[in-house]
Amino acid sequence: MFLFLVFLFFLVACAYTVKSNEDKILSRDQTEEWKGWMQVMFVWYHYFKAKEWYNWIRIYIACYVWMTGFGNFSFFWVRADFSMWRMLKMLFRLNFLVLFVALVTNNEYMLYYICAMHTYWFLTVYAFMRVLQSWNRNSKLMALKFAAYAFFNAIIFDIPGVSQVVFRPLHLILGLHDGSPDIMHEWSFRAGLDHWACFFGMLCAYNYPHFEKYMAYLDSKSSDPREAMRKLLMRLAIAAACLCAGFIWFFSFMRLEKYSYNAYHPYTSMIPVLCFIILRNIHPFLRSYHIGLFAWLGKITLETYLSQLHIYLLANARTLLTLLTGYPMLNFALATILYLVVSHRLFVITNDCSNFLLPHSKDVRRSLRNFAGMAAVLALSSAIFFALKVL
Repeated sequence: MFLFLVFLFFLVACAYTVKSNEDKILSRDQTEEWKGWMQVMFVWYHYFKAKEWYNWIRIYIACYVWMTGFGNFSFFWVRADFSMWRMLKMLFRLNFLVLFVALVTNNEYMLYYICAMHTYWFLTVYAFMRVLQSWNRNSKLMALKFAAYAFFNAIIFDIPGVSQVVFRPLHLILGLHDGSPDIMHEWSFRAGLDHWACFFGMLCAYNYPHFEKYMAYLDSKSSDPREAMRKLLMRLAIAAACLCAGFIWFFSFMRLEKYSYNAYHPYTSMIPVLCFIILRNIHPFLRSYHIGLFAWLGKITLETYLSQLHIYLLANARTLLTLLTGYPMLNFALATILYLVVSHRLFVITNDCSNFLLPHSKDVRRSLRNFAGMAAVLALSSAIFFALKVL
């Protein structure tokens, strides 16, 4: 059922929602599309308990972490905006909704580990680019910064037990009381699985101009037939190399049992990620179109991730939301509609709150006034709630 619905959904999306966009490598539309179809797989994996898809889900999460490294590095590299305002806007986007959900449901923050992971990796990229920012335009000094990042990353996550010690002071935030003797186990496990994905995303962002320049050379028209043929052969060779690397990775690692696969995942997940990126952008035709439905879903991935645990699913993804007993497919359709509508509204509300509390004008007084007003409303609402509870 899982694969049938996935195939049907992809078929409809490709047949009816393909849209054109600018010819750009990893354009915004393309990355939103990428996030969107992966989110469909991720959510339906939980809904249909498609445990055989576990290894692929690990790859999708690595892709999200890769995009965190790539996107934030690109932003800081191009705009050099290290202001507190920028950092607060990003932290607000990642954590505003999850904190309210955790508060309302009385759940721990780490239950929504994706938010914790993206917050941590964003902060590492920010620190990487902010510290010694004068080095950012010197390739040799940047190599030293990358080496230092890789060194500390390896120390923290590749030496057993170190991550638990390093993050122990944050146990109130990153701890999870799930019955494990070590409340930091969940964080160490989740962050450790993808601890190289963000780093590789940053490396790709740093080398993006070179890749873009090379692809522009392959895309340029040549009056000399021999040069045109040489460019075609180079493009085909790159595609063939990616396909070969993908097949080798698949038969060597992807087919492993999940516990065995987890041991290799942090060091091999970038193979399929890079193969996908190159193949998706190997020709201008492929770069110039995207699937609109997936791009729309990609804009609300954070909200769909959080909502799946309380609207699509219940009891922390252990049971399904049942609206019509005895009609599983009709129940699935109605739950999906409700799930998407609520997720989109949460996305709009989060953006509205972000613009209200952290306006684009960067007016500090206005921001503080708005924060005070919202705090007063929340305090009054809480007081009324507790008063009614007592009565």
